[in-house]
Amino acid sequence: MNQTELIAIIRKTRNDGLTVLDLSKEDLESLPAEIGDLTDLLELDLSGNLLTELPPEIGKLTNLTRLNIRNNQLTALPPEIGNLKNLFGLYVQSNQLANLPSQISQLSKLNRLNASHNQLTELPAEIGELNSLSWLYMASNGLGDLPLEFCNLSGLTDCYLQDNQLTNLPSAIGNLTGLTELHLDNNQLVEIPSAIGNLNNLKVIYLRENKLAAIPQEIGNLTNLTWLYLGGNELTTLPPEIGGLTSLTGLYVENNQMAKMPPELSNLTNLIWLYLDGNQLEELPDEVGQLTQLIQLSLRNNQLTELSREICSLTNLVYVDLAHNKMTYLPPEMGQLTALNELHLNDNLLRSLPPEIGDLSELIDCFLSNNHLTSVPGTMSNMENLERLFLSDNLLTSLPSEMDDLVSREIVTMSGNPLSGDQHRHEGHTH
Repeated sequence: MNQTELIAIIRKTRNDGLTVLDLSKEDLESLPAEIGDLTDLLELDLSGNLLTELPPEIGKLTNLTRLNIRNNQLTALPPEIGNLKNLFGLYVQSNQLANLPSQISQLSKLNRLNASHNQLTELPAEIGELNSLSWLYMASNGLGDLPLEFCNLSGLTDCYLQDNQLTNLPSAIGNLTGLTELHLDNNQLVEIPSAIGNLNNLKVIYLRENKLAAIPQEIGNLTNLTWLYLGGNELTTLPPEIGGLTSLTGLYVENNQMAKMPPELSNLTNLIWLYLDGNQLEELPDEVGQLTQLIQLSLRNNQLTELSREICSLTNLVYVDLAHNKMTYLPPEMGQLTALNELHLNDNLLRSLPPEIGDLSELIDCFLSNNHLTSVPGTMSNMENLERLFLSDNLLTSLPSEMDDLVSREIVTMSGNPLSGDQHRHEGHTH
């Protein structure tokens, strides 16, 4: 769209008294001063163009409630942006903004601000004056810290700060008591201030891929928290106060250096998802048996030597991943896990399986490759829902005749075993 066509559209919009103008994806490289004539405009969409700047006349659109300028090439916003006193939503993501103007503080009705995927290294102190702001998206910038005034955003409910360079959080973050979601994945955080415990409306907190060596005990005050993501840090344990998170449904502590879990874990009786893979766990506390709502349990890549009877009592489990451990033995009680759909036991040191494994009648996928199995029980033929059974790279010389039907239906994978001649013929039917 050339400038002549654009000016004609602007005039028609003004003359027709329209309140919404969509100029997205028109390959616009600039806006004429005439844009300022649209004083009745409520919504303006300029997304997906080639704009490198906005004219100062944009500040005349004082009735504007929504301004979408995402996916352009803006390097700055004009100070006149502060004149848009009725603006409710400002969307400037995916530009090349190096800073936000201090005049942003004048947007007293601003409720939503998205400035993600820019080149921001700091936020102006004036951002703390946005008293109506509830939704802030600043992901994928280069923010190294937050101004103290940031903690004045008492109306903030959803805060997205992932993929930045934050090394710490201001201690006054505890003032943001309206927060329900806090996203801090992929930063450089080395600690979390104890004031985090004041955020008692928090339901979700993402702290993955930082450099945290500890979590403050005050986290136990977050009794409304339902999801806690701590993966990819340097944690060796969790504080006993973690047991205070009685609303928690998902706990993710994968890829840390956890050597043990606190017994207070047993208080998390609403827990449904527990992911502890990629740690140094040699055992779990017996109290894990009290997590009776648990549906998914991942302990992949740890140092476990056995499947505890306490885990076997968690009869709501649908998914269990114990691959890449040092397990040599499975207790007969594992047959109690009758809701199980998917079981990962590959890359362990198992020499045999208990006959009770055949009681897992809901099992669909069973991974047993790369163990030391010399035989498998014929009761496995009772798994009437089984679709995939992986037995590759064990020490099996044969399979029990009861499993002939599973083999003929191409359910069993057996490669890498020292099979006898008859069993090699079965292998021709497997994948």
